[in-house]
Amino acid sequence: MTNAAEKNKPHSLHPKYRPDIDGLRAIAVGSVLVFHAFPEWIASGFIGVDIFFVISGFLISLILFNNLEQGRFSILDFYVRRVRRIFPALMTVMLSCIVAGWFVLFADEYKQLGKHLFGGSTFISNVLFWRESGYFDNAAETKPLLHLWSLAIEEQFYLFWPLLLAFVWKRKWGFLRIVAVIALASFLINIYLVSRDQTAAFYSPFARFWELMVGGVLGYINLHRPDLNSRYRNLQSSLGLLLLAVGFALLSSASAFPGWWALLPSVGAFLLLSAGPEAWFNRHVLSNRLMVWIGLISYPLYLWHWPLLAFATIIEGEKPAPHVRFGAVVLSVLMAWLTFVLIERPLRKSHSLRVVWTLSALNVLVAACGMLIYLNDGFNGREINKQLDYLSAADIFEGSRNSDGSCNRLNHLPGVAEEVCLSNSAQPTTMFVGDSHVMALHSSIFSKDTQASAIMVAGHACHLYPNLTYTPTYLRRWANNCTAIANEAIKVAAETPSVRTVVLSGAYPRDDLSLRSQFYLDGKQLSSRDAFLSGNGAMIDSLLKLGKKVVFVVDVPYLKLDPHSCVNRFNPGTSRECGYSMAEHEALRKDYDAAVIELKKQHPGVTVFDPTPLFCHDGMCTAKRDNVYLYNDTQHISLPASKYLLSTMQARGLLQLDGVAPKGSK
Repeated sequence: MTNAAEKNKPHSLHPKYRPDIDGLRAIAVGSVLVFHAFPEWIASGFIGVDIFFVISGFLISLILFNNLEQGRFSILDFYVRRVRRIFPALMTVMLSCIVAGWFVLFADEYKQLGKHLFGGSTFISNVLFWRESGYFDNAAETKPLLHLWSLAIEEQFYLFWPLLLAFVWKRKWGFLRIVAVIALASFLINIYLVSRDQTAAFYSPFARFWELMVGGVLGYINLHRPDLNSRYRNLQSSLGLLLLAVGFALLSSASAFPGWWALLPSVGAFLLLSAGPEAWFNRHVLSNRLMVWIGLISYPLYLWHWPLLAFATIIEGEKPAPHVRFGAVVLSVLMAWLTFVLIERPLRKSHSLRVVWTLSALNVLVAACGMLIYLNDGFNGREINKQLDYLSAADIFEGSRNSDGSCNRLNHLPGVAEEVCLSNSAQPTTMFVGDSHVMALHSSIFSKDTQASAIMVAGHACHLYPNLTYTPTYLRRWANNCTAIANEAIKVAAETPSVRTVVLSGAYPRDDLSLRSQFYLDGKQLSSRDAFLSGNGAMIDSLLKLGKKVVFVVDVPYLKLDPHSCVNRFNPGTSRECGYSMAEHEALRKDYDAAVIELKKQHPGVTVFDPTPLFCHDGMCTAKRDNVYLYNDTQHISLPASKYLLSTMQARGLLQLDGVAPKGSK
């Protein structure tokens, strides 16, 4: 072959354009968009992402199979095309989020956005969101780049998929057999995880790759057994449509998804694709001009719609009104079309490597900006942050996630994983025991103007029940050693004679959290209420036997909205009502309050302190009191609230903290 011929040889072969595939993309992106904007209309719209996975796996695999078999495969050319396809719209949206976040987001929110920018640029968003899930986490609706988790899974798939296929092709192994084995393994991982850790099943690439491989199987069939696709086209198309319709009708956010349910959108998309462009539904509906137009802008539309809805939620402080959400949808369509026409299409058509290098450099720049924002804590010096008077630099709640070694240093006890042990004295007089809620309560102990002598032993997301076997399925990365931490707390109390009072507190058991963990006593599983009584009872009895005064602090009321939502970002000096009625609080806490009464009855030696009146007054439970914010988030109290609560306890003679002035003193 001559040099001229080599130069003119196409880098890779691409399948003939099918308008019905863009129509299927329209269904996918439309369902996701409506679900995010109006979930009351379609509670199952999230399965549009699964349809995207199958389409993507089909098209990419078809290209790879074809080029490998024609001897035209180039891994460099593959990734160059991915950059041209993915980066133009992605960079546009992420750069826009950087600018918008500077003016709209508070420092902690902007810091989180910085982390998500880095995750989006490096295609590890799914891993970051997987690790963030939990009760420390802010609402999904306030994360402008949350939707990039699916793009991350796709790109992780494309890191190994072409290399694996090239490896298989070189050794002349059967493509279909290898694809089927890996897809089956991925599907089984999905089934295993969905009943044990649904968050992992949702975000893990290993539990999602099978959906892309479903498309890969179809790509292979399309090349080597097209006769299978040509049979019963209309039947395939109708059955595929039926499966999608069943998925949209039956699924909701309460479904154990993906799991077996994910077969509905995956197989449905498979059948619609396999039916081909000549099937009646594909030809007359999916290939409709409007459907094709939506499909053409589906990628930038997917990228734009969620940040616009998220920023609207952040600015409104709660779920935006329907007309605001509708406006965000219309704006996302407009921005998607402009992005497609002015940025995406021109750059995709360009064959200049300079474009690829520029886009890659922009991606590195976005990642660097994200890391800079994160490392600078969201640039707290920005004007908007002056409205946050409730987040104090002296609040060590975030810092309390790391032990200072007090248990080892003062008590010569080996540390337990996930344990938090903090002390500001070699002879502490008060000990705090519990989870992150007791950490928040304890936070004022370490403030600059406090000289209190105290020690804290706690575990994040841990119910400290020393007598129960604890099998968490929620927040696994923290709650792995709760029983050990509970017994560690008892040992610390026993080996610290200076401790006279132990303050015991923690999150109250709720169905949405407690049902994700199992508690066992002598091999028998307990209900969350029985576990609460048995576990706290064992802790109280152990501490009372050591001669300690035990004060059980009832958990504080929870807010319905994050306190950030109370602040009117663009009208300083005004705030929103973030409270709710005392009647609502009592209804929410009815079972818990009854359990606390029973706990006191079973263990009369414990002193119970209920802080509810400090947070609820005049018939309302509120985020603010005397113009001071009482919460850092929906359930962890702020530094001022910690001081307020502890000083009230002192005034009532429940504990003695030298550095914390009793309530009412100067």
